[in-house]
Amino acid sequence: MENRRKPASLAATLDINCDCKEYVLDYLEHSFPVQLYEPYTDGEGNMFSRPVRDDQGNPVVNREAVRRREAMIERLAALPPVPGALDQVIHHFGTESVAEVTGRSRRIVKHVGSGGDVRFAVENRPGSANLAETQAFMDDLKGILVFSEAGGTGRSYHADLGARNQRLRIHYGLEMGWKADAAIQASAATIARTRGSRRAIVRCRRM
Repeated sequence: MENRRKPASLAATLDINCDCKEYVLDYLEHSFPVQLYEPYTDGEGNMFSRPVRDDQGNPVVNREAVRRREAMIERLAALPPVPGALDQVIHHFGTESVAEVTGRSRRIVKHVGSGGDVRFAVENRPGSANLAETQAFMDDLKGILVFSEAGGTGRSYHADLGARNQRLRIHYGLEMGWKADAAIQASAATIARTRGSRRAIVRCRRM
């Protein structure tokens, strides 16, 4: 997904890959050990192993290792894509419950049909989307707010006494980056002196 600060061409934005599967497949294809080795003993009786080569000096492959590699590639290729943390939150709770304040101008949304069938579509986000999403959260129309660095500067999401949303703010910090000042500023976006309720901060990390 492209960032609004650095727009991409329309053709590039529609060619979306949501995970790193291609990198793992390429690694398995070129780095999985398939060369055949044979044991040998040196003059002192020590046993070692060495690669096997044919009469022309070409490496001989291990057929069992090739079979395992191909089976692993086939299994991995059949796995569904793994979305990022932001998309997982939006797909799980739905766009009607999650307010997104980020720099994205497009995102992948999940639609569930009347028959339970699931499909994904690319949704455009106008430049005013962040303001509308922030207002929806502060008006208690959406109970969850997700914001990135693009939404962590110059904005306030605390339970202000003048806001309709007076719920407890539980701030989860995920992938906060290496900029200490930006991280601190983002943490302060959910607290202020005129707050109507307390808040809790939970720092998350990927396993």
